[in-house]
Amino acid sequence: MELSAGDATRLGLEEGDLLEVATPRAAVQARLRISGIRDGVAFLPFHYGYWDGAGEPRAANELTLTDWDPLSKQPMFKTAACRVRLLTRDGQPSPAPTTTASAPVAQNLPATCGGAEAEVEEVLV
Repeated sequence: MELSAGDATRLGLEEGDLLEVATPRAAVQARLRISGIRDGVAFLPFHYGYWDGAGEPRAANELTLTDWDPLSKQPMFKTAACRVRLLTRDGQPSPAPTTTASAPVAQNLPATCGGAEAEVEEVLV
């Protein structure tokens, strides 16, 4: 879950806090990444939902409406108003990547890496 530094300060939240993100449709839990996103916007990936075996809702699409624009037929599940609430503060960092658009505002976080399964060896022939 990404929030801006301004919103995190206003809400009294810190990097890695476990949050509940709720809409009238559902609620999910996610760790906070304080990023360069603009104030007033909350970002939650729409991947990795309950269908992947975890059993608990945790993807943005589970929070949004299943409806379509009547003209373009585009799904309207990319935006929704939400409520953000602190659940726990235990000092764990967010697992969001540190080297992408989700880069943290804080400079003192350990870099994320993919582990052994993500390592490859490139061979040029």
